Amino acid sequence: MKVYVFNITNVEDWINGKGTVKLKVDQVGPLVYREYWWKTHIEFHESGDVSYDLVKKFEAIPEEFGCDPDALVTVPNIPLFSGAARMMDVDDLTIWAFQSGIEMLESQMFIQVKVKDILWGYEEPLLVGATMVLPEEEIKIPGQFGLLAGRNMSSEGRYTVRGGFGREGLSSLGQVSAWKNTKRFSCWSDASCNNLRGGEGSQFPPVIQDKQDLSIFIPQICRSIKLEQVELETISGVETLKYVPYRNVFNYSLEENKCFCVPPAKCTGNGLFYVAPCKFGAPLVVSWPHFLDAEIPAELEGLHPNRHDHGLSMNIQPTMGMGLSAKIRLQLNLDMMKLDKVPLFQSLPVDRMLIPIMWFEDSISEPPISLTIILKDALALPYNASAGFLGLFLCSILIQFYSGWLYLLPEILQTKLGQFSN
Repeated sequence: MKVYVFNITNVEDWINGKGTVKLKVDQVGPLVYREYWWKTHIEFHESGDVSYDLVKKFEAIPEEFGCDPDALVTVPNIPLFSGAARMMDVDDLTIWAFQSGIEMLESQMFIQVKVKDILWGYEEPLLVGATMVLPEEEIKIPGQFGLLAGRNMSSEGRYTVRGGFGREGLSSLGQVSAWKNTKRFSCWSDASCNNLRGGEGSQFPPVIQDKQDLSIFIPQICRSIKLEQVELETISGVETLKYVPYRNVFNYSLEENKCFCVPPAKCTGNGLFYVAPCKFGAPLVVSWPHFLDAEIPAELEGLHPNRHDHGLSMNIQPTMGMGLSAKIRLQLNLDMMKLDKVPLFQSLPVDRMLIPIMWFEDSISEPPISLTIILKDALALPYNASAGFLGLFLCSILIQFYSGWLYLLPEILQTKLGQFSN
């Protein structure tokens, strides 16, 4: 996993400029981590579904770092702005309590922290018992804030996926049927957006047809995204289909996306997805890195999007539906809103704007050689076996073995796929 952080270089000039100066950001990084995944508490259901907890371990690779992890960067005080967002529709007494708290702690809108601490945590007095700032569920380590704080060697939640053994057979293999023991979300405005759908990412139903769309479930943003085929591509001698997200996947004007429009989302433009309803009201917005496919906020300077460096893609072997290569990239932004009733915020030169915080890249360039050999042999089976069904059946067994569902002991996977938050 590669992580890039945006350092703000002109906070004082921007505030003093009162709207005449653009906020300048400079990309710093990457910090690089190797990830180990394994599935625990595997449970097979009579329906054919399989449940498991996915545990992740992050291990730093210092020799690949593109910056000093102890270097100081200037970033928005995310807990402070999260608290301010929760104060927008409360009574004056609650606002007074919030104002008294931040004055006593001498909280600042922008802070200097070490690059590594944005991920793994730094001391934040606002989070000591302050559920008005962040809900208790989001505070993994009391008194500390970090985008991955407390998440090393932990499970991101319990998956239940179609195992290919039930009534639907292989046609729904790898599709998510439940997340954290629930079959639907409750944060969006309509059932069509709250329903869980999409694959878990490494495995899709076999025998993918030409021009067939796929979708991948992303629990961190409480939705799935739809992928389209763009070209054939050979990975380690195996022919694959390259998939990318539809460019309007985060466009609120699409009928299928309208039920994701929940206040305080602006629900305008393309390329932005407001995740506050999914994140207990935290003012966070997801985009592709450097606002690829979105309009860069006019108040910002220093972003340079291009599809080669910032686009998301997956390569899937169509006969078996197995993911062989991927570049997963997402950016996390702060939806900064001015709270006029609190003096600290009155110096902000704008009422509302998006500020990029960080973006990550998780990638698998190619599968292990041993898997490639087995995969090539398996792909030849339908033609060598006396019955084509036998070959497809053996392929499905290989798929499930690769995905870890038939392991009695946890399967340890060394990958570069990951997450930005739980």
